[in-house]
Amino acid sequence: MEYKKELKNNRWVDVPMTGDVWHLLKEQRVADTYYRRGDGQATQDLDWVEALHRNWVHELIDLSDFEYCYATNGATEAINQWLLHEEREYQYFQGEYEYPSLIKPGTEVCTGYKEYTIDPNKVLYVSNPSAADGNFFNLDVDCPVILDCTYISSTNVQEFNKIHIPPNTEQIFFSFSKGFGLVGNRLGLVYTKKPHKTLHSCKEFENWNYGSVKTMDLIMANYDVDTMWKQHRAWQLNMCKEYSLIPSDCFFLATSGDPYYTKRRRMKYNPSARLCLTPLIEW
Repeated sequence: MEYKKELKNNRWVDVPMTGDVWHLLKEQRVADTYYRRGDGQATQDLDWVEALHRNWVHELIDLSDFEYCYATNGATEAINQWLLHEEREYQYFQGEYEYPSLIKPGTEVCTGYKEYTIDPNKVLYVSNPSAADGNFFNLDVDCPVILDCTYISSTNVQEFNKIHIPPNTEQIFFSFSKGFGLVGNRLGLVYTKKPHKTLHSCKEFENWNYGSVKTMDLIMANYDVDTMWKQHRAWQLNMCKEYSLIPSDCFFLATSGDPYYTKRRRMKYNPSARLCLTPLIEW
């Protein structure tokens, strides 16, 4: 009962941390990226990480239509940079990641259970896997799209088809915090079809966190995109069986229709609550 109470009272997603990642990070030195800006070393590192990442996620998502890639301080900065110059109104699904709404209010599109009305003239901010429940879903819309793929690296690649990218998708965000517990390291990549209004100039001047690029390289060189899911899936299934939960595609999340977890429901029209399993185990 104590664990159920902890699940009920945990409002946020706690990123999982593992001992092997902790030990791996010891291999990286701050001095490794003590570069002179403009000498090309940082650009060489980022070009390598971009190529590595495109291949790392290719079983889950095809980035071939997105020519440009930028390093950011996690998906948070990617959202900041998007909304900094976004003059159009944007819309989102109920239960979506809250951060964009803290910067600029958007419009919720849900009208009922699995029912929604998309405004073709507004930008749709959407996460896939979804921040609402940690699951993949298919979405086909014609409006402009900002696609947040933060939860990739905490899911499997074998049981799912590639993420469908709506045709008018403009930017795709990635982060390494969810799968590897690197929330404080601020590791993110942004892919765009056109040069980014602010990040492109920063890239030309080699103005980004060089250390974060090295850390992304370190992680991808030692782990596949689904390694953490494979390592912890059995634990997730055991926890879900013990507490009568439904496992999400993301290995540290689950859902439940039990009224006991009503306060964790993120969608007014959906009776399922999103639950974070991370507090149940010492990683």
